[in-house]
Amino acid sequence: MTFLSEYVPQAGELVEFRVPEEAVEKARRAPVHPVPPSPVQENHLLRYLANLRAGRPQSPWVGLAFDLPGRIDTAAMAAAWKKWALRHETVLTWFSAEPDNPAPDRGTPGGARDDVAAAGPAAPDGVRTALIRHKVAAEDVDIQPVPCGEFASPDSVREHLREQFGSGTSPMAWPPFTAGAVLGENSSTVYFAIDHAHSDAYSVLLVFDELRTLYRAEVEGTEAVLPEAGSYVEAGALERERAAALQADSPGVRSWVEFLLSGPLPSFPLGLGVPAGETRPSLSFDLDLLTADEADAFAKVCRPHGAGFSAGLLAALGVLHRELGGREVYRGLSVVHTRNEPRWLTAQGWFINLVPVAFPLTEEEDGRPLPLPGLLAAAGAGFRGACKLARISPLRVAELAGLPLQSDDSAVLPIVSYIDGRHAQGSRDWAAANCNGLYDSSPSSEVMMWVNRCWDRTYLKVTCPDTPEARVNVPRFLDRLQQVVRWIARGGDADAALGPATEFSVSAGDKIRANAGVN
Repeated sequence: MTFLSEYVPQAGELVEFRVPEEAVEKARRAPVHPVPPSPVQENHLLRYLANLRAGRPQSPWVGLAFDLPGRIDTAAMAAAWKKWALRHETVLTWFSAEPDNPAPDRGTPGGARDDVAAAGPAAPDGVRTALIRHKVAAEDVDIQPVPCGEFASPDSVREHLREQFGSGTSPMAWPPFTAGAVLGENSSTVYFAIDHAHSDAYSVLLVFDELRTLYRAEVEGTEAVLPEAGSYVEAGALERERAAALQADSPGVRSWVEFLLSGPLPSFPLGLGVPAGETRPSLSFDLDLLTADEADAFAKVCRPHGAGFSAGLLAALGVLHRELGGREVYRGLSVVHTRNEPRWLTAQGWFINLVPVAFPLTEEEDGRPLPLPGLLAAAGAGFRGACKLARISPLRVAELAGLPLQSDDSAVLPIVSYIDGRHAQGSRDWAAANCNGLYDSSPSSEVMMWVNRCWDRTYLKVTCPDTPEARVNVPRFLDRLQQVVRWIARGGDADAALGPATEFSVSAGDKIRANAGVN
């Protein structure tokens, strides 16, 4: 997981893989598709439009870059991108907005019109907006290589990518994706970005193996052997049906409401120096948490207490929330995947949901910290309960309960995400291919955490507001988190004592890497 501002591409001859203008023009006239956006797409699109209206900076795309041996055949790569696009129905769609329409009846997936969606009574900034999906015909899809000249430095390539990704990934036009390559004699770097409405952090990683398989088949003149990819358009329709069926007394809704009413919204346990309602440019940090052997040991310690890897990480976070924030209960928002059917396993789409996690950190009788076995058991139970809500739309919950999750369209929720990248096809080749998930971060007021488990290590990526307080408190938190996670991996017993939380002690080497200048 690499932010574009941190990515160091190779210099060289650059080529873009573009949809010809005549195909773009046909796409503008593409007919309405009967399936509206999924709830998570809908929220993303309304925030996108609200930020545009307000002139706020944003980075709504997700991307990928990786190397292939030698100088690639650009015609074959263009053909591979075309076949890739045709495999994923969501990539063939785009959205239009109709402001000031009455909000549809949410009793059906699309209300009065099945092809129209609006998020409750209005968008986050109060503007009522109807969203309509359009689908481009397969026969109108075309992608061609377009030479862009020599780029003499990594900085110039990176700046080109920033401009290309920013202008070529709108969800309100087609195509919502853009791609290219930097050509070299020994290796070529393939890059790609797509609006988040059509993909997520795990989906973009799937592009690596899928695209290189399609490319290899084009070069060899054979048919690529790939599993059939399900349609996120279909998945989104099912998600909307489930959301529409929810009522205020539905068990999942009641669980969410109980969480929202039982305490404050989740937040970072240390001060960040951002006044309420304001944001700051983002700062990111990297931290290696565990080696491969330590990660295996961590999972082995957690398992007997009913905690998987995710729950073990939440237990570690709970230790910090208690030590540094004085909290007796961990309250957080975790990202979980919704690829709950085989047909979604290789599909492009936004297959995630947000679930609330709460569990005690102290003994009920005397308020003492839970010992590690009890803490892991509590975290495991809390996370299992949260996962039961994976099919419950928090946006629908907020609508039914009148309890907004976001104070406004600029608010960033302090999520915790865990991805085990080892499940992705081709993941053993990521390091050799310099495969990087590419992202950019918008201004923020909270801390967001992504834990990524690879074959050789488990690492943490964090974004936070760039303030003097955050530059001290976030590294302090991460330094302690690394200590706690490794303590759990060692068994958490008296012979591997954790010791007290100290002030700030960050050293070089495998410690925290700060990356400034993210947006």
